[in-house]
Amino acid sequence: MESLLRWGIEHSGNPDGSTANQQPPRDISKLDPGIIDLILGKPDPVQMKEALAIALDEKTEEDVRVTALDNFEMLIEQIDNANNITSMKMWEPLLSLLDTPSERIRLQTLWILGTAVQNNPKAQEALLSHAPLTKILSSLSTQDANSSPALRSKAVYCLSGLLRHHRAAVTEMQPKNGWKVLDSALRDPDIAVRRKVAFVLNTLLMPDGSTAEQPPSTMTDDITRRYMTQHDIPRSLINSLVGPLPKNDDGTEESADSDFEEKAARALLTYLEGGGKIHPEDAKNLDIGMRSPRTSSSWGLAKEEWDDLVRLSAQAP
Repeated sequence: MESLLRWGIEHSGNPDGSTANQQPPRDISKLDPGIIDLILGKPDPVQMKEALAIALDEKTEEDVRVTALDNFEMLIEQIDNANNITSMKMWEPLLSLLDTPSERIRLQTLWILGTAVQNNPKAQEALLSHAPLTKILSSLSTQDANSSPALRSKAVYCLSGLLRHHRAAVTEMQPKNGWKVLDSALRDPDIAVRRKVAFVLNTLLMPDGSTAEQPPSTMTDDITRRYMTQHDIPRSLINSLVGPLPKNDDGTEESADSDFEEKAARALLTYLEGGGKIHPEDAKNLDIGMRSPRTSSSWGLAKEEWDDLVRLSAQAP
């Protein structure tokens, strides 16, 4: 510490700005790197490397590993650090953590992946090149006995970051059975998961306004609409709005969730506005449901939006 202070004094100018009687500068390479790190802090890439090493060490206590991943996530909130995951070859080690028995570690890892790719096309492409969808989708599936609502919710967060404005990732969902998983997630026992899935669907259906002959790499609405049609996801949205409410653990019926209903209704409306079609039977059920007392709130839609939903759903073939 004294050597660093002495170096600073020696390299400061005289009060009058002159350099008279100054000592020649000392070689800072002789300073203890540990002292410099203590004062200035370790560079972010070094902190990322150390945090990941701790997280990967199965002999380390779980709490310590989780804390290391939490620190890693905070570091990669900066886009430059997120992009350093590629140059530092960290994608594969991170994805390997999704295989760990510890749910807390898997949850933190999904959080990291989702944060890294959020609004970051470069990171989206890099992560997709490591074929992550199978592991992410597995974390969202209720068929996994080790899957908690918190884990599934974080899996939706991760999936949303990877898919948004990323045509290649949305296309890759089809061979990975991703649309079936999303369809099933609309019936997840946890309402928070259902809300997030409906929101993601609406986001992917939003048109990007492109009129180019070749769809741009950020365009997702057309293929999302196509795959939703193939997997009857509009039917699931309609059933979630007008069908019987899910049951609680004690067998009683859940109360209607206004937040979910608005998100589901908007996803259905955006699907129809883009030219999506629904089966006549589904259109009939929707029409009956929209006339019931349960829809007195219009699912949070403005009057114009509600009228559009009525009109477009009536155009079913």
